[in-house]
Amino acid sequence: MGWFRSVQTGPCTIVSPLSNNRAQRGTRRLFSLVLALFFVTALIIPAVAARDVRVALPELRPSAFIDDQGNPAGLLVDIVTDVAAREGWTIIWVKGSLQESWTRLAAGQIDLLMGVAETPERQVLYDFNREPVLSAWSQVYARPGSGISTVLDLEGKQVALLRGDVNGIEFQDYAKKFDINVTYLERDSLDEVFRATAAGEADAMVGFSLASEQSANRYNLVETPVMFNPSSLVFAVPRGTNADLLSALDRYISEGKADPASSYTRILHKWFGMSGSSGIIPSWVWGGLAAIACLAGLFVIMSAFLRREVRRKTAELSRQNENLQSEIASRMQAETALTKKNQELSEAYARLTAAEEELRQNYQELNAAYEQLTSTEEELRQNYQELRRSDQALMQARKKLSSLNTLTFEDIRNAVFSLEGYISLAKQASSGGKADAYLGKSTEILNAVRNSMQDAKKYQELGIHPPRWQKVNIALINAISHLDFSQIGRSVKLDDLEIYADPLLEDVFFILMQNILIHGEGATEVIIRYRKESGSLIITISDNGPGIPDTDKERIFGRDYMTTTKSSGLFLAREILSLTGIAIRETGVRGSGARFEILVPEGVYRIPQDTTAG
Repeated sequence: MGWFRSVQTGPCTIVSPLSNNRAQRGTRRLFSLVLALFFVTALIIPAVAARDVRVALPELRPSAFIDDQGNPAGLLVDIVTDVAAREGWTIIWVKGSLQESWTRLAAGQIDLLMGVAETPERQVLYDFNREPVLSAWSQVYARPGSGISTVLDLEGKQVALLRGDVNGIEFQDYAKKFDINVTYLERDSLDEVFRATAAGEADAMVGFSLASEQSANRYNLVETPVMFNPSSLVFAVPRGTNADLLSALDRYISEGKADPASSYTRILHKWFGMSGSSGIIPSWVWGGLAAIACLAGLFVIMSAFLRREVRRKTAELSRQNENLQSEIASRMQAETALTKKNQELSEAYARLTAAEEELRQNYQELNAAYEQLTSTEEELRQNYQELRRSDQALMQARKKLSSLNTLTFEDIRNAVFSLEGYISLAKQASSGGKADAYLGKSTEILNAVRNSMQDAKKYQELGIHPPRWQKVNIALINAISHLDFSQIGRSVKLDDLEIYADPLLEDVFFILMQNILIHGEGATEVIIRYRKESGSLIITISDNGPGIPDTDKERIFGRDYMTTTKSSGLFLAREILSLTGIAIRETGVRGSGARFEILVPEGVYRIPQDTTAG
């Protein structure tokens, strides 16, 4: 085997056989290397060129949505799909609400968000392409016959918004500028916003004009004259990333607008029935919109002024109406009260008439009763006169009887006195024996007669004079003054007690105190007290003598009970007290002394100082 080398002789190069072989072998090696490099390049280039692009897919008909077969569809979906085919992207669709899509874009979880409006606030977080895919404005939709013609008509109404949508953000600012009070109902998809408005959950809704027109027709909603916020729809990526995506989109849209036969134009015609150039609002349209906006602004200002005036006048009329209503209510109240009073007066008049009739009848009855009473009074007067004559006759008879008794008592007393004298003379003249005994017995009989005569005289005086109020203490003192109580101590507490009794009350205490002197053998003390008990009053007179046997506690008040004095004094004491309803009883214990209780019923005693003794 030989070696080929290249020898250069002058301007020509002569290749020897050795060098020729070497050249062939080098050529073959180079070809193999080139072929291997070609295959490696063929394998590597597609892998490098292919790129996964995560694109948000919110529900924004007809720009982007999921069709009935579950596939992504819509104007923006077709544009991104067409660009991806040209650029070699692999699209990964990420479904979610618009608000969720903005959050994911800020976090870098997706690469691209379609068909949004660029605002100063969003420029801080995102980058946007320069060539707008469409131009549109914000539009208010409502149910037919809503009566909404200006933004002022939304005062106090509820407006449905797509959560995170620029239309809702701009409308809230728009409402604040006109100082109208609106409540908001936010939903996560545009279909939910339309559905809520059509169902009456909201009075109106806000969306982009082009994107919302088809849905508005489907849900039987109509455009209102309220439009605002002309905007260009662009694409957004996280700030500082994916510039190549925005550049590819700008090239596609720019070329598509310049070529009426481009895919961009066909897509616009498919979804909106317009050419590529019609997707951009011409300058004269912007001018017209500006003029319309100025006129609308002027109209709104005038409407606001007129509305304020209407509110002022309405408030004034409302105040006047309130005053009038208050006056009416006051008058109605007064009328009601007057009617009620009139009814009450009518009822009172009816009652008065009935009472008058009743009084007339009562008067007639009283007149008849008066006549009967007059007749009865005359009869009573006659009876009274007759009773008075009878009483006078009785009094005269009692006085005559008393005089007769007095004469009789005097005669008997004189006879007893004379008999005592003769008996005394007989005692002096007798020689003793049985004559003295008989004379002693005669003397006892005379003493008994004398006592009986004294009792009879008191019985005669009993009830002759009417009862009167008497101080018990005075009656007791007067009774004791006739007796010798020097050997017996007294404890008396009667205060100013008074009782209503017969004038012979002093004799009652005389009899009781004399009973202690005669029968209370060994007694050294007498205690006199009073107490209240169950409405009555009890006067107690007790001593520390031998007391009275239980068998004699009631017998001592009998008429036939005779003591050593041959007198029935306790019977007389009970009779004197009973004239005014006062009772007496003995409650002592044999061996512990006698105890007399005088029971005075209510109304027959009085205590001026109202002090009760124990």
